[in-house]
Amino acid sequence: MAQPASITTAAQTNDFYNRHFDSIQALRGISAVFIILEHVRFLNCGAFGVEIFFCISGFMIMFSTHRDSSHFFGKRLIRILPFYYLMTFLTFFAVLFFPNLFDQTRPDPVFLLKSLLFIPFDIGGGVLQPLLRVGWTVNCEIFFYLVFWFSMKLSRRHRGLICSGLLLGVMVLAYILPNAPAPLAFYGSPVMAAFILGILCYHGAKGIFRLYSEARLSKSCSVVCVLLAFVCFIGLIFSKHYMNVPDNLRPFIWGIPAAVIVLCFFTAGLFLKTPQPLKRLGDISFSLYLLHYYPVMLLDRSIFDFGSCTFFSMAGVLLAILVSVLLALVGWNLIEKRLSSWLRGRLL
Repeated sequence: MAQPASITTAAQTNDFYNRHFDSIQALRGISAVFIILEHVRFLNCGAFGVEIFFCISGFMIMFSTHRDSSHFFGKRLIRILPFYYLMTFLTFFAVLFFPNLFDQTRPDPVFLLKSLLFIPFDIGGGVLQPLLRVGWTVNCEIFFYLVFWFSMKLSRRHRGLICSGLLLGVMVLAYILPNAPAPLAFYGSPVMAAFILGILCYHGAKGIFRLYSEARLSKSCSVVCVLLAFVCFIGLIFSKHYMNVPDNLRPFIWGIPAAVIVLCFFTAGLFLKTPQPLKRLGDISFSLYLLHYYPVMLLDRSIFDFGSCTFFSMAGVLLAILVSVLLALVGWNLIEKRLSSWLRGRLL
C-alpha cells in the first residue's frame, strides 16, 4: 500500500535536514585556496571565491535555522569574533612595529576600534576595509547575520524573503545616493547579492533533494554536475584576466556562476563520497582565509618573487599554501574548535 503524499513529503523533509553536506564543506576549502591564489601577484585569479563563500553562507544559514534559531546571533559571534579579533590585534601590532611591511595601513587606534566594531572606514586611497585586509568579508558576514536575525524577528517562516528584500534595499539605496556614507557604500556593495543567491540555492537544493528522494535523479547527474562546476570554475578564472568586472555586474558575472557551483556540489554530493582531506580543508576554511595573507606576503617579499611566473615562484606558491594550511589547522583546533566550544558552554 502506497504511503500518503503528506507522509512521504515529511519524511523527505526530515531526511534533508538530518544530512551533513560534506560536498558543500569541501567547496568552502576549495574556495579558500582560490582566495590564496588571488593574493599571489602573478596569478591573481581567485577573488570569485568570496562569492562562493557568501552563497554557501546564505544556503547554510537558511538550512541551520529551519529547526533551531535559538542564540542565532550569539552563536555566529562566538564562532567569528575570537579569531577575527586575534588577527586584527596581531595586524595592529605588526603595523606598529613593522610599518615598512604595509603600504597603506597605519597603526591608528581609531582604525583598530572601527575594525573591532565592524564600522567601515577609508583606510587610505579610497579603500574601505578594516585593519586586517581580508577582514572586509567578515564585516559583510556580520552585517548579513544582523539583517537575517532581524528578519527572523519579523517572521521566521519568511526570513529568507525579508532578508533578501532588506539586503536588496540597502544595495539600491547605496547605488542611487550620490556620495553615500562609507557604511552604506560598503554594506550596499553588489557583492552582498551573493547572500541572496545563497538563499535561493537553499530553496533549489530542497527541490533537488526531493527529486533525489523520489529516485528521479540518476547517478549520471553527478557527472554532469562535476563537469558543469569545472566549466564554471574555468570561466571564473579567465574572467578575472580578460574582463574588467565592475561592481554592478559582479552578481551576474561571478555571483550566478558561484550559485551554480554550489548547487552542482550539492547535487554531486548526494551520489559521491567527499574525500576526507577536502572535508577537513572545509573545516579549517575560515582560519585559512584569515591567516593566509601574511604567509603569502612574507614569502613573496623575503624569499620568492611572486611578480612573475617561474619554477621558483611556483614552488613558493605551493609552500605558501602548505604553510597557510598548517597554520590554519593549528588555529582551527585551538580557537575555532576548543575556545569557541568553551565560550558556547559558558555564554549560551
